Amino acid sequence: MWVSSMSTIMRSSSSSSSSSVLSLSPPRKYIQVFAQMQQQSMRKQTWASSISCSSSFGRGNNESVAAANKGKSKVAVVRGVPDSFANALAMEKPASPVNLERAREQHAAYVQILRGLVQEVIEIPADNQYPDCPFIEDTAIVIGNQALITRPGAVSRQGEEVEVHHALAKMGLKICEVQPPGLIDGGDVLYASGLLFAGKSRRTNDDGILALTNAFPEIGVHPIKVAKGLHLKSALTCIAPRTLAVEDNEDPQAMFEELQKMTAQHFKSFQVSVAGAANTLWVGDTLLISSTLAGDLEPHFKQFAGEVVPVDISEFHKADGGLTCLSLIFEL
Repeated sequence: MWVSSMSTIMRSSSSSSSSSVLSLSPPRKYIQVFAQMQQQSMRKQTWASSISCSSSFGRGNNESVAAANKGKSKVAVVRGVPDSFANALAMEKPASPVNLERAREQHAAYVQILRGLVQEVIEIPADNQYPDCPFIEDTAIVIGNQALITRPGAVSRQGEEVEVHHALAKMGLKICEVQPPGLIDGGDVLYASGLLFAGKSRRTNDDGILALTNAFPEIGVHPIKVAKGLHLKSALTCIAPRTLAVEDNEDPQAMFEELQKMTAQHFKSFQVSVAGAANTLWVGDTLLISSTLAGDLEPHFKQFAGEVVPVDISEFHKADGGLTCLSLIFEL
């Protein structure tokens, strides 16, 4: 999910646009009450067109997401690093080849950090047939007791989702699957403040977004155009309630502005001008940031979380990977 090279550390926007921006100083109290969300009209199509669902695995009821999540334990699902990881996809050839041993050390450290933040970590073995399989985020979207098994946008990755499907089914989740011609990567799906945003990108198409809409009918899905980057969350992630880290480049800024229009200016933005540094992982009151890309920003991120933890995943950056890519985290 990470692309391009590092630039300056950080700057706040001086734009007079309608979006709200947080600078390096402590954030001001919110002065606007969230306006009533504009309801998007949802296309009324049959589920069979782009999605299939099975309730045989599930707890199978229609309770709200909030009720489903209440009192649940937080779970992380991760997948090992295959011998073939050096052949993982990359938008640009890395300056140095992937170091497999180092990647496995970094992955183990990442998993160990998660063990301190969630009640259970489930590890799926690596599969050498799929060099990108550690980037498990792209294979499923899980909210409450509902999971959407994706159909990854890169043909070489189609099949990674099978073992993830099996693992999630064993947990008793209700399972839906994206059907052809639908394509969607989990890296294009942002769940923030009870809202779903789906990046329409080179890896996610309209049919994939429709499948997401059908899988989570109680939550409106807001499509966002991703013009240049790999995924929506390559440059835009949630770091606190109603607050998003946004890469300070033209395309991410356009995505944030589009998001704001859809949600009546619901979110604040924290501008990050280091390419890739806006991809963070927020777990409870802890925010994980890339030590390689965002280490110098740690003091500034601390205004949003009880604890900020820099994590070295430099070998995964070489394959366009970010912190969110390496896990599925949800309440069960």
